[in-house]
Amino acid sequence: MRAFLTPLVLLICHLGVAKDIPSEDESSHLQTALHFDIKSELRDLRDMVVQQRAELSRTMTELRDTKTQVEVLKTENSVMGSRLMSSEGQLEALKTENAERPKVAFSTSLGKTGHQGPFNTATTVVYKNIFTNTGEHYNQATGIFTAPVRGVYYFSFTMGDFLQSTVMGLSLFKNEQLIIHSGEVGDHQQFRNASNAVILQLEVGDVVFMQLPANYRIYDDSNHRNTFIGILLFPV
Repeated sequence: MRAFLTPLVLLICHLGVAKDIPSEDESSHLQTALHFDIKSELRDLRDMVVQQRAELSRTMTELRDTKTQVEVLKTENSVMGSRLMSSEGQLEALKTENAERPKVAFSTSLGKTGHQGPFNTATTVVYKNIFTNTGEHYNQATGIFTAPVRGVYYFSFTMGDFLQSTVMGLSLFKNEQLIIHSGEVGDHQQFRNASNAVILQLEVGDVVFMQLPANYRIYDDSNHRNTFIGILLFPV
């Protein structure tokens, strides 16, 4: 019995081993499948490399664009910084100029109610009411303005009177020179007004004043109808 079982067991083992060993067809099929899988993996790997190269190229382009934008911003900031420094310099220069520039301005009126004139001779008009006298270069006692610096000045004056066979008028003088005159004559039986203005270049010490000619008269009241104004426009 034992002698019979031994060959049978060997036969079964041989069959089992033979079943685990693939045939030539199966081996060829396995090799083909394996080759196909490798080619597929290689294609996928190649596609991935191409995609990564494209992404890397885009990244490099974006990096170059960003670098260019940074350079542009640096240039713009440099220009803006230069302009800011220039503006600050100009502002400081203006501050210095304004601090050094003399401030000269006055505004006056007769300061009393009633007529002034007529007189037998020409008379300097003294404006007693002071609206402003920046720099104190208008003399309230004499009615004369004295230029403190060489420059260009603006002067104006107004007047008023009730004309009844009378003459109204004023003259502006620079030193002893008549510059401008305004006036009116007639029997209007009503209140009349007149004014005038001029721009003059003055030297240091030049004087400007208003003069009431002989036989002329003017009138003032609380409405300040007669005024004399001057201001330094700029030094020269």
